[in-house]
Amino acid sequence: KLSDKEVSLGFTCYKPFVVVINDFLSDEECQLLIQDADSKLKTSRVVNPEDGSFIEHNARTSTSTGYQRGQTDIIKTVESRIAELINWPVDHGEGLQILRYEDGGEYRPHFDFFDPIKKSSSVVMKKGGQRVGTFLMYLSDVEVGGSTCFPEMKFEVRPRKGAALYFANTDLNGDIDKLTLHAGLPVTSGVKYLATKWLRELPYI
Repeated sequence: KLSDKEVSLGFTCYKPFVVVINDFLSDEECQLLIQDADSKLKTSRVVNPEDGSFIEHNARTSTSTGYQRGQTDIIKTVESRIAELINWPVDHGEGLQILRYEDGGEYRPHFDFFDPIKKSSSVVMKKGGQRVGTFLMYLSDVEVGGSTCFPEMKFEVRPRKGAALYFANTDLNGDIDKLTLHAGLPVTSGVKYLATKWLRELPYI
């Protein structure tokens, strides 16, 4: 039981650490986030492995928009709830990102951590260190497709409006965990709205 909401755990895996949280957002909160984001959506980008800049890539076919921490009242509420649930400071996180996947939209298998062997990692890690965790929130149901898949572990999480998915990108020693390879499977019917919060090891500036 959180200070403003009652949630329940739907699934837990310990290696890597993956948790599904039921009823994390209300229908009204999902709608508020979608309504605010819809007019701001642009083609999603990925980190360029060479220099840490952001580029468009055919592995990621969605539209998205990013927010500053605490930019709106609903974002403040969501960020505080995440911080309370996983006991991680609000300032140790990037701003919320909201994404929309339409017919055929997907994000092919990838890692969220910054791989130390890539040149870009030293650039992006100057602001807040490693991405130690990923917190996904499903803002809509999806008719067919759109699951979050972990191919190394051979399981997937289906989008369910209001539910959240958290996974740790590093182990307890702080080392990157390659079992966290994951993908957003193609949406084959309907539209998927998703909110993402990446957690950093240090305050994110």
